Amino acid sequence: MPEKRTRKRTTDVTKEKREDEEAKASLLLQWRSFFEAKQHHHRRRKRCGLHPHWEEKEWKPLRIKSSEEEEDDEQLPSREEIISQFGLFGGSKCEDSSERYCEIDFTTGTCANGEKCERCERWKRFLDGVGGDAAKKKKKKHYEVFTRDLVRGVAQHVKERCMEKEIGKTRVVVVLELGARDGTFARAFVREWTDERTRLEYFACDSAPKDASVTKRDASEAIREIGKKYEGRDSDTLCIALVSWMPFQIDWTREIRKHAAFDEYILIGEGEGGICGSKQTFGREDESDDQSDGDDEKEGEEDDVPALYEREGFVMRELEKVKNLGKSDTTYEREGTHSKTISFRRRVDIQ
Repeated sequence: MPEKRTRKRTTDVTKEKREDEEAKASLLLQWRSFFEAKQHHHRRRKRCGLHPHWEEKEWKPLRIKSSEEEEDDEQLPSREEIISQFGLFGGSKCEDSSERYCEIDFTTGTCANGEKCERCERWKRFLDGVGGDAAKKKKKKHYEVFTRDLVRGVAQHVKERCMEKEIGKTRVVVVLELGARDGTFARAFVREWTDERTRLEYFACDSAPKDASVTKRDASEAIREIGKKYEGRDSDTLCIALVSWMPFQIDWTREIRKHAAFDEYILIGEGEGGICGSKQTFGREDESDDQSDGDDEKEGEEDDVPALYEREGFVMRELEKVKNLGKSDTTYEREGTHSKTISFRRRVDIQ
């Protein structure tokens, strides 16, 4: 009798083991089928010119709650508040400090307090994301400190462009922000837009977004998508691309200029000679001009060649009314480089 029970238990264990192995094999087969289908899906999207990580759903403009419901940590400081908080640019000094305020000398890179200024160091720590409490902001790395003045200045420029374009009753303004990171500028711009006669369609993207308000998109692919979407649009639509601190040796402007949908693009950050963009952004060189053909060229002949953006039908103009507060304006890492807001407008007679 015990022998029969042992044999039965052995049979049951063998059966359970076999069923377990079959279940694992079935699960493995399901996972393999899933990944093969996913790879096929990505290959198909790639053939169609779409990024494999893009979402299937339609890319819709940014929608946020009204300014009345705005959270305290979403409110941008004014330029004067930042200057006063850190004592920059000859602003009033803090009451708890006996030091003089910072009178910046952009040539030498020093201030009235000498080369080692406590306030300059405090500001630099804030920019580097290790001293955010000083300005009551979240700790994050800053290249451009977005202020209410900057956002309002850019928004006002866009409104003036609408008036110049004489957009009709059903007006539409399309803004594509590239490299939007955590969407701080995007959300502030949408809140700032108060023109009820003009519908704003704001698209914010980044290859590695830090907030749900920013859609994951490769910059070049996003330009092509928006360019194609608004190609042949009505004359009552204004389409603008915007970039804050475009990465060094990277140029997205050439792709923007290829698409007739874009009337203008705005660059925030350092201008020519700085660390934003590449030779194709501000300079005269095309990618094909990097290699010299070996001919002896006269010195200064390059100065007679228009900049690449001019040859492709755009006119550059700095928006002097828009006051920036970027990293290069306050940390003196390089002489003569300051953050600016620069507009590149398509010539009407080129289209």
